[in-house]
Amino acid sequence: MTKTKALELIDLYIAAFLMFHGVPPRLILKNGKVIFVFDASDEVYRLMTMYNSNQDVPCLDMITAIKTLRGQMLTLKGTDNDYEKGGRHGYQTR
Repeated sequence: MTKTKALELIDLYIAAFLMFHGVPPRLILKNGKVIFVFDASDEVYRLMTMYNSNQDVPCLDMITAIKTLRGQMLTLKGTDNDYEKGGRHGYQTR
């Protein structure tokens, strides 16, 4: 069995573009940062070239992909609880 090489990205927008085009990432937490992991395939590299060429995308669909990934990031990092506790992303409660 051959092991597929992984491509690790930290750019939310490239990850959302890939997800929009049907290549969802695996999310991992590494040193407190969320990393988007994709199989290093020809399709991923082709889509990254499209992204870097300023390919047109439906804006609302792209925004939905970004929001979905942000939600997954927050869930992975556990920052949803910070809002309830008055953490750095939420308002201080008394």
